[in-house]
Amino acid sequence: MTEPLLKVRNLKIGATVYAPGEPPEDIEIVHGVSFDLEPGKVLGLIGESGAGKSTIGLATLAYGRGGVELTGGEVWVNGRDLLQAKHRDIRRLRGAEVTYVSQSAAASFNPARKIMEQVTEAAILHGRCSKSEAEERAVALFRKLGLPNPEKIGNRYPHQVSGGQLQRCMTALALCPQPDLVVFDEPTTALDVTTQIDVLAAIKEAIADTGVGALYITHDLAVVAQMADTIKVLLKGNEVEEADTET
Repeated sequence: MTEPLLKVRNLKIGATVYAPGEPPEDIEIVHGVSFDLEPGKVLGLIGESGAGKSTIGLATLAYGRGGVELTGGEVWVNGRDLLQAKHRDIRRLRGAEVTYVSQSAAASFNPARKIMEQVTEAAILHGRCSKSEAEERAVALFRKLGLPNPEKIGNRYPHQVSGGQLQRCMTALALCPQPDLVVFDEPTTALDVTTQIDVLAAIKEAIADTGVGALYITHDLAVVAQMADTIKVLLKGNEVEEADTET
């Protein structure tokens, strides 16, 4: 039996809460969550706001946002426990083996740099390919993701494309280094319904064509049913249920 691409065991995450006039209080916000993700599969994490979905997604990059700490458990990617890894090894992994697509592409792109520069940057810096190879990959991904004029769109700045197009560019950015795992953190939340449908279809096709494993985070059951092979339901930092989409 092959080793899972991503293996999370009894993950616990804590946070420090500050209230006016009160001393800081340490609380636990994720309470022993476990799951596996096989190569080429999509696992959907679904739950209400505050359920811990995004926090768990960021933990797969060994990252905790300000005031958040990974307090226990294991996170294995390609057979390595990230919570025991050295910082330099984690830096090599982020943007190469594991990449991330956030809710807001507009907030993630640098407005002063052209799209192509940003889409290819991680692949080049991590030595995954040369600049010319990265640009070829980017154009191919632009085409795969249904972007107009894929040979030229990379020469534009982020404000020169629509929100839906920029979200697809961000997906291209995540796929350009040819990672093993991509974390999609509610990537269509900021889009209107019609654009969401188009972007979701493009993302699903790109995932299938590249064979990448994906963790897809959402609060929308219809979306996760469309995107995922397996769904895990979370409630207030606890795992409630896990099942294959077809069942």
